[in-house]
Amino acid sequence: MTQYSSTIQWLYEQIPPYQFKGSNSYKPGLSRIKNFLKFLGNPESNLKFIHVGGTNGKGSTSHMLSSIIQESNRKVGLFTSPHIFDFRERIKVNSNKIKKQFVIDFIEKNKDYFLSKRNSFFEISFAMAISYFKIHKVDYAVIEVGLGGRLDATNVIQPLLSVITNIGFDHTKFLGDKITSIANEKSGIIKKNIPVLIGEKNQETDKIFIEKAKRESSKIFFTEDFIYSDFYFSVKANYQRKNMSTAFAAIKILFGNKITNDIFKRGILNLRVNTLLRGRWEKVSNKPLVIADVAHNEEGFNEVVSEINRIEAQRKIFVLGFVRDKPVEKIIKLFPKDGTYFFSSPKISRGLSLDHLDLILKNADINYQIFESIQEAYKRALNYASKEDFIFVGGSNFTVSEILKP
Repeated sequence: MTQYSSTIQWLYEQIPPYQFKGSNSYKPGLSRIKNFLKFLGNPESNLKFIHVGGTNGKGSTSHMLSSIIQESNRKVGLFTSPHIFDFRERIKVNSNKIKKQFVIDFIEKNKDYFLSKRNSFFEISFAMAISYFKIHKVDYAVIEVGLGGRLDATNVIQPLLSVITNIGFDHTKFLGDKITSIANEKSGIIKKNIPVLIGEKNQETDKIFIEKAKRESSKIFFTEDFIYSDFYFSVKANYQRKNMSTAFAAIKILFGNKITNDIFKRGILNLRVNTLLRGRWEKVSNKPLVIADVAHNEEGFNEVVSEINRIEAQRKIFVLGFVRDKPVEKIIKLFPKDGTYFFSSPKISRGLSLDHLDLILKNADINYQIFESIQEAYKRALNYASKEDFIFVGGSNFTVSEILKP
């Protein structure tokens, strides 16, 4: 095991991330991260931030913004979560993941502090990212909100622009089970005299954002007020058009015509090269067509299933694995009844147990089998499929990570 691997393993064991342990790892509040950043010498000061929150699409939108700004010959720091393969995916400068040695040194130098102060895994990751961006003198830092907004560790920054992609039902245990209560939490990233962009209009939530923006004397924009006629080029999935539209509006608010439509287009076309983004309607093979996507909540699956319904194939086959805190019964109802389903559970402690999964599926009225591992389920799907069939792999980041290759 390398020094980097042992360092990350130690961190996972000492302070398990939310993606592994769920609610036990969630620590809302800003005081711990403020104190940690102060201990580090306030590396966030003088950095130019773009803050991206919302329920779905905030990761894709953050990556798009990074790629577009890179194409204008600027250096961009990008902080997102969770990762698919390796912790270093969370922290990037342009197309380069954070250096392994920096991760090792940062944890070694600061572990006494963050262990004694009981900082969360997310707070440590975020503080590391800010320190890295400061050292690399990035021109802009795009920061994706972790969970919620108001009490999320990233909410200590003073951005040039706040972006809220949309509002949907996810993490209701922490954010509330009403769309308005979730919107209230997400609106927490709206700050005094800092403009905010709302990605999708919604009658219930718009008034919350408008009222909060008014209280903070912040100018509010809506994505649909920005028109770009040359949008739908090289878009792998229609649902990404919404994220692209929001990225376009954000770029116009921040840069006006200094970033041209040609630069914007290059940013989208070079998204994978510039940011290493994975798992968004990603094609794994052609015959059969295999698509993997990290959608993991009801609204996300609504978009993905709409995309699946547009695909013409002899048969549609699904390899799915979920974590415990998702409304699996509701999600399964979104999928086509005539599909063939191969289920398992991702190899993490948050994975939905196979027994519990079987109880849910008995009432689902679909043709399914359950396997001991995602790999086994995927192998069975490949053996079952003909070249004219379609296979979808998803359910969570972890399911996708077990199929895609780094």
